[in-house]
Amino acid sequence: MDERRVIGTVYAVVMGINIVLITIGGSLYLFAGSSLDEYQPFYVATLAFLMIQGAFRPMIALLRATLKSKVVTLFMMVRAVSMLVLSVLIVLFVYDHIAGWIWGRIIGISIGILLIVAVSDALRVMPRIDRGTLIKISGYGLPMVGWIMGDPLLNQADRFLIEVLRDSATVGIYASNYSLADRGMRLVMIPLLDAIQPIVINKWNGDNVKEIEGLLRQFTRYFLILSVPALVLLGALSRPLSEVFLGQEFHEGFIVIPVVGAGVLMWSFSNIGQIGLEIQERTALMSRGLLLCVVFNVVANVPLIIAYGYVGAAVGTFLSYGAYSVFVFWSSRERIEWDLPVRTIWSVFLAGSAMAAIPLFLYVTNRYTMIRLLLLSFFLPFIYFLVLYQIGEITRDNIAQIREFV
Repeated sequence: MDERRVIGTVYAVVMGINIVLITIGGSLYLFAGSSLDEYQPFYVATLAFLMIQGAFRPMIALLRATLKSKVVTLFMMVRAVSMLVLSVLIVLFVYDHIAGWIWGRIIGISIGILLIVAVSDALRVMPRIDRGTLIKISGYGLPMVGWIMGDPLLNQADRFLIEVLRDSATVGIYASNYSLADRGMRLVMIPLLDAIQPIVINKWNGDNVKEIEGLLRQFTRYFLILSVPALVLLGALSRPLSEVFLGQEFHEGFIVIPVVGAGVLMWSFSNIGQIGLEIQERTALMSRGLLLCVVFNVVANVPLIIAYGYVGAAVGTFLSYGAYSVFVFWSSRERIEWDLPVRTIWSVFLAGSAMAAIPLFLYVTNRYTMIRLLLLSFFLPFIYFLVLYQIGEITRDNIAQIREFV
């Protein structure tokens, strides 16, 4: 596809969405804005935030597709720092209201957009709809709406079920510890996924199936090797994390952290396998599969929550994410097969078990202390990679390749 036509069409679509958003949002504000009372300042700020964030994300996606990871990282850092600094300055000196934080984020993102346009020649394109390109991206993107909706549904459904089947206090314990696990693992997983996806997509020429299958297998192997120690560390430090970042009344829920972390790993794992479906433009199939997993999540969570409370909800989350991985593996067999590196799976399981044995021993024998686990966390990755090296799963050349990939 012609690069400038794609970018120009994306810009035009974003502008069109924002015009619709302003029209609908502005009309609602004129007719019902006065009824918002103390929430009125948030309305305009949130509307503006939706528009500016909706413009920034496609631009970053377009830039990421050019494999300029360092430039993308720079823009993301500038946006984050600008949002924080400007939010503080606005609240302190301009607009002493919580909505000031939102306006700070809006201005920070705007700075990021201006910087992208100023630095990147490729993205300096006038908005212009190309009919053929619009049909192409609509055929890919619209069926994916179900997948986009399914991700937060899969992430949030268990909390509503806990509220219905248990109580709000249980939701608080679960949600707070869930967030630590979810944010922590995604912090590790997302950079890997963001690096893998554009590399594979850029290699696809429509006919090189075997090459893509080889890439998916190679990146799946790297993903497993790099992600398993992060999961073990998360589990080992689950109790200290809960004690440091959460109030005392939430500490008992630390047990859900490793279970939810394993679920996020399974979710990220399936995101690698589904790249083969993405480049075949089978987004409707992805949506159907994820929405089926949402239904499975609800069905599985009801008896688990009734029997085991928030621990059951964590197990239900893991099973649901695992179900989507199975769906992706099964669906990929038709053309671009997701060939799993079975030997690597067994190797990382063995190395991960060896890594987890010491902190598990401390927990089981009640010899746990925060200092012991924090000190131990520095040595556990060496145990993991030493085991992989001894059984021949990684070599010196592999280590050099992984360092280059990271």
